[in-house]
Amino acid sequence: MIFSKLFKTKVKWQHKDATVRITAINDELSADNTEQLRILTDLINQDSSDLVRRAALIKVGTLDCYLEASQNNNQIKVKQFAAKQVHDILTTDHNVVISGQQKQTLLDQQETTPVLGTALLEAWLAHEQDSAIMISLYQQISARKTTTHLLTHSFSQKQNPDFQAYIINQVDDAKVLEKLSKKACNHVLAQQIEDKLSAIQVAIEKPQKLEKQIQLTLAKLQALKDVGDYGVYKTRKAQLINEWQTLALDFDVFTEEKSVVFSDKYQSIISQLEKLFIAKAENYQQQIISDKLSHDKQQDKKEFTQQLNHISQSITTAVFSSDKFDEDSFKELLRNLTTNIKASVLNKDEQQNFISQVVQLSKRLNEIPEIAESVSQATHLISKISQLTLPKSLEELNDRQQTYNDWLKAWRVIEKKTAGILPESIVQAQKEIVSTWQGGLKSLQSQQKELFFQHKKKLQDIKRLLNNGKYKVCFGLFKGVKESIHHLSVQQLQQLQRDFDQVSEKMVELSDWEHYIATPRKQELLLAIQTLVETPLDNPNEQAKKVKEYRGTWNSLGHADEDVDKQLNEQFNQCCEQAFAPCRLFYAEQDKMRLQHLDQRQKILAKAELFVSQLNDSQETPKPDFKQLDGQLNNLQQQWNNAGEVDRNQYKKLQLKFKEAIAPIKSAISVFHASNITAKQALIAKAEELLASEDVLAAIESAKQLQEKWREVGFAGNHQENQLWQKFRQVNDELFGKRQQFKSEQQAVLSTQQQVFIEQVLVIEESLGAVKDEDDKQVLQSIAQRAEMLLKDVIASKPVIKSVAARIEKISKQIEQLIKAKTQEKEQQTWSNLFELMSLQAQNNQELQALQTSAVYNNMTSFWQKRFQEHVKLTKPAQNSARFDKTLEIEILGKSDSPVELAEQRMKVQVQLMQEQMQSGTEIDLNKLLIDWLMLGSLVESDLPLIERLKTIYCQ
Repeated sequence: MIFSKLFKTKVKWQHKDATVRITAINDELSADNTEQLRILTDLINQDSSDLVRRAALIKVGTLDCYLEASQNNNQIKVKQFAAKQVHDILTTDHNVVISGQQKQTLLDQQETTPVLGTALLEAWLAHEQDSAIMISLYQQISARKTTTHLLTHSFSQKQNPDFQAYIINQVDDAKVLEKLSKKACNHVLAQQIEDKLSAIQVAIEKPQKLEKQIQLTLAKLQALKDVGDYGVYKTRKAQLINEWQTLALDFDVFTEEKSVVFSDKYQSIISQLEKLFIAKAENYQQQIISDKLSHDKQQDKKEFTQQLNHISQSITTAVFSSDKFDEDSFKELLRNLTTNIKASVLNKDEQQNFISQVVQLSKRLNEIPEIAESVSQATHLISKISQLTLPKSLEELNDRQQTYNDWLKAWRVIEKKTAGILPESIVQAQKEIVSTWQGGLKSLQSQQKELFFQHKKKLQDIKRLLNNGKYKVCFGLFKGVKESIHHLSVQQLQQLQRDFDQVSEKMVELSDWEHYIATPRKQELLLAIQTLVETPLDNPNEQAKKVKEYRGTWNSLGHADEDVDKQLNEQFNQCCEQAFAPCRLFYAEQDKMRLQHLDQRQKILAKAELFVSQLNDSQETPKPDFKQLDGQLNNLQQQWNNAGEVDRNQYKKLQLKFKEAIAPIKSAISVFHASNITAKQALIAKAEELLASEDVLAAIESAKQLQEKWREVGFAGNHQENQLWQKFRQVNDELFGKRQQFKSEQQAVLSTQQQVFIEQVLVIEESLGAVKDEDDKQVLQSIAQRAEMLLKDVIASKPVIKSVAARIEKISKQIEQLIKAKTQEKEQQTWSNLFELMSLQAQNNQELQALQTSAVYNNMTSFWQKRFQEHVKLTKPAQNSARFDKTLEIEILGKSDSPVELAEQRMKVQVQLMQEQMQSGTEIDLNKLLIDWLMLGSLVESDLPLIERLKTIYCQ
């Protein structure tokens, strides 16, 4: 039994050949069996071949196993392989999938024993979709390195509301928050950022605002020392202390030192105020006592006044009551009131004033019968004046005004006797009568007053005319004064009596002198007119004017002596006719010229009517030329104004016709001007609206369009055109001034924005400069993505900063070239690995499990791994010359030379390919051709020359 164990064959996983051990791992061991799992674990940690260890790792295939190997395995290649598997599992690029609970457990272990590197955590975060895991990952990454780029990049990369909300809560930097606001995944988060920015701004401004409020409050407290009124001081001080206590609640925004400074200053001011107002506080108390005494006095005065009014009203009621009243009760009330007055806080003078009113009421009690009689008389007076009608003319005014004045005197006597206790109805009736009479007399009194001043002026004028020898006019003026002077009042007559008597006496004397003066003057005037007949003037108009002048003078002289007056009048009339005869001839010629002028004006009138007719016809056609129309109208009016004189009556008729004729033209032009005014006012209103527009550049473009429209609008009339233009120009000047200001502000903002963009560009350039040769394409793609996002931000920021955009585009092209180079390099490496594996397979013909542990196999892409797996499954070699011909086909299609000795075979294959291409028309795919070449059969050592020939095609 012992010997059988000693000579028993070892298990395959302990075989000295690594390939056998790998086959045993794949075929005989299972990770589900505890004992076999221990064996696999031992192989992972102790086997001499890294390929065996990899095979064992793949067989176990758990994250924990990979993670343990990546940390503790003593072979570098195995550690790298395990680390790659951990990376692929965490970035969801592996067939092993772990749950959220496993991820969280791994992260919890990280807090106590960090096993995952920062780069791996960042890669995990880039592919993670669970918000809780993302937050935990970010926490661990940020604990190792805290950079703004990490924060902004993570926020931009992960468009997850919960994750972004967490990031926002971690940030208190306003600049960073402004960057994040552009990458928020929804408007709720964007608003949250805006709210936080507002809160940060408020927090920044709060110390300054609070300090200003504190300084203002302390200044107000300090100013209380100048308040003279202690009551005002006390009220204001209480208000300011409340304000201080409210402000003190926010002292935590200051440093402790600053808070102490403010508090000490406050205590110092309060102490100063208390010392300063000690004496005023005592005076204030005294003032309160004095105010109370004054208030009590006012209350007593009010109460005594009410009692006196009540007793007075009671006495008044008793006067008009038919029942007897209790005089003793009134006297008792007055005695009690007197006692109360004397016992009040009023001073002696105030008490005496109320006591005197009590005495008056006592006296009124004893005069009640006489007062009742006076009331009866008042009623009679009201009845009497009510029967008298108001005067309606100046003739009635003097008599009835005197009656009213007598009535008014009688009323005042009765009012005095009644001591102010007349019934309210009688008092109101008297007031209405007085109001009615005053209103009724007012207009007649005004007329009488005006008449008085007229008579006074006329008497003064008569006296002046008498002194100047103009006697004829005086007779008419004096006659008017004499006829209406009796309409004046007695007082007015007394004022004018002296002047009236003087003028009357003088006019009596003039009446006797009239005939004596007029006769010689008329004889002289007759000689003058005869001279004008004999030697007429050269100018007919002057001749007519002279005749008219002599006629006026003749009429003003009055009557001559009775025996010669008639003869002189006849001779003067005859001479006037003879002197006016030459004028008649002149005026006849003038009449002929007026007829010519009349004809000329009628022709102009006909032109105007024709003009209107043409205008009416043109209105049915397209819009007339109003500028030409206005010129024609001005020309027509000029012709009318330059036409000669016509008969006055006819001129009025012609002028009216001309105005009526050109009215439609003027109306059309006015309507045209009015429409242009309205249009230009509308343009001005639109321009004024543009001043309120926030988009200044758009407003400027609109203003330019308005200017074009202004040029298209016609003339608005001489009066309005310049005013409208000045107003429109002023609005445009303001608008263009606003554009200049906007450009200045925009340039400042643009400079700031450009600096921000340049800083971001520098960060990207630094990241690109830090890229190493071994870095994968994902790092470059991440940088390219950041550059693309920044370029979008630059383009979205108007106006576009071209220099920054060009710089970013240059970076993007550089990254693109690097990615392309790495891609080509990786493709070349893939081809090299593929052909190396093909050569190994042709030499050794390995199994699939052995291939999977091969480093060359693992470095290939998954696509070619699968294709090679399919090839390995082939057990038969290629038939006859199939692979040889396929090689020639690939060389032909890949445009590669074949060996010279194969020229004939190449030609046959080429002809066959040409026929197939003509029939099918399919495109050339060298990858597919190589796959077809592989799938022709398993590789054998004789295929090595063919592999070398193909390698020259694919590994260029």
